[in-house]
Amino acid sequence: MADPAVTAGRTKQGLVADALSSEIQRGKYRIGELLPSEPQLSQRFGVSRHTVRAALRALQQLGLVSSQQGVGTLVQDTRVQSRYSHSFDTAEDLLQYAASTPVRVLGRDEVEVDAARAAQFGCKAGEHWWRLCTLRTNPSGRTVVGYSEIYLPLAFGAVLDEAATSREPVFALVERRFHESIVEIQQDIACVPRLSREECAHLELPPRSPGLEINRRYVGRNGRVLEVTRSVHPPEVFRYSMRVQLRHGTST
Repeated sequence: MADPAVTAGRTKQGLVADALSSEIQRGKYRIGELLPSEPQLSQRFGVSRHTVRAALRALQQLGLVSSQQGVGTLVQDTRVQSRYSHSFDTAEDLLQYAASTPVRVLGRDEVEVDAARAAQFGCKAGEHWWRLCTLRTNPSGRTVVGYSEIYLPLAFGAVLDEAATSREPVFALVERRFHESIVEIQQDIACVPRLSREECAHLELPPRSPGLEINRRYVGRNGRVLEVTRSVHPPEVFRYSMRVQLRHGTST
């Protein structure tokens, strides 16, 4: 039977994470103790093991638990940490990031692409694109982890209304609604010594603060750029990690 905490109106993984987080902070599970196994949590909450794993990842991002292969999920703190860690190995990790971090749309407008942006967008200067500005918080909703400007060709404007309420990232909405396929994600990460006044305000940072900047281009079939995103993050509360798996050839 599903736990009473799992009610309509929110994502299942968010509800599971909230219930477990509350129990950890109330002392039901103490530091060093194991949480119930994934099958046990799946049965308790009436959700799939995939949903349970997503909820446990959210608890890891809050600093409440750690996962050890062959051991299980250990409670490592009873207080939520403000730092948010985002891991990116595959496009599915971006889907998970979007699902686990609440988003608020700040506004949207139509912009004319200048010469500097034209090369990045893969279009001609003078074209008009949509710009969507969003703010993301950590899973608890207490800490701002990112401010983004998302650029889309005008033809994809139909996804903008859905983006305000969907748990899917914009590129996934474009794929589903327009039957497009993202075949490559190009990413650049840089340290920004001084964010703009507006960006500092959005991120709740003092003026002239440094930040982490991530630029992504989502490329579809035939090399067409379907989305360009620029995100900035507070250096003290956001950490970005990546795992690179090497393939070693065999000698003959």
